[in-house]
Amino acid sequence: MSKNLIILLTLLLFVASGYAKKKAADTDAEVTVTFLVMMDKDAKSKISKALDGQDGILSSKIDTQKQEVVVTFDAYKNTVSNLQNMFKEAGYTASALEVGCFGSPEGCLNAKHYINNSMP
Repeated sequence: MSKNLIILLTLLLFVASGYAKKKAADTDAEVTVTFLVMMDKDAKSKISKALDGQDGILSSKIDTQKQEVVVTFDAYKNTVSNLQNMFKEAGYTASALEVGCFGSPEGCLNAKHYINNSMP
């Protein structure tokens, strides 16, 4: 009976450690990208509405003065390319700056990429 208990506890330990690793990996997927967007007077509402329809958006800030949209998203649910397509469908051209893209499975545009914020 104690042998079965030891086996059960060992299995529970492995399951718990796997869950903890998955949760840690999930937090590594948070990516922040600044998009330069030529905006008109309706841009803020159009872009806000378009972002609401996207999966994995954690936060966004639309600055019409700077012509910038800063988007933080879960890289396992969305990509920079997908967000650029979203801007295009909303009627705007967006250029992504290579800021805060570490940890993205998609990688950075024209930059060296390190998975899960680890350096080689």
